[in-house]
Amino acid sequence: MIYVPAIDRGRPSTMEIALTVPRHSHTVLRYSFDKGFLKYTEHPPDANRGFNIGPAIVSYVVNSTLDPGLEQAPLYCTSSNNRGSNGACVVRVYSELFLANLATPDFSMPYNVITFTCTILALFFGRIFNLLTRDFAILDVEKEEAKSTKTE
Repeated sequence: MIYVPAIDRGRPSTMEIALTVPRHSHTVLRYSFDKGFLKYTEHPPDANRGFNIGPAIVSYVVNSTLDPGLEQAPLYCTSSNNRGSNGACVVRVYSELFLANLATPDFSMPYNVITFTCTILALFFGRIFNLLTRDFAILDVEKEEAKSTKTE
């Protein structure tokens, strides 16, 4: 068994297992993984869809000399590219893609934070601007009443 662990944002993990499986047997391999959190810039345009995890590749050897039931090589072994050094046919089977659903972020949160922060800054700036530009003067009420009564 060869296992190469993944590097975050670098490469996926790889596992290679060599098995000898008898005929008409059933083999189940399970691989568990942890769902990680991605940066908000690493999400695809449709974050609700999830992420594709690559297929498993199963390679096996069909050797017609070891199998007396085979009268001729199967059709997928007719190419010379599929032949090994001893004449055995190497067959590769690919599994289906796996769609992993990860935690979907709330992309409206940055908008809400920006809106809230700008509102607070606008209120703060408005008060400071009023305090700095307004001309404050002391008003004497008695003198103002006396002036208004003399003009009448």
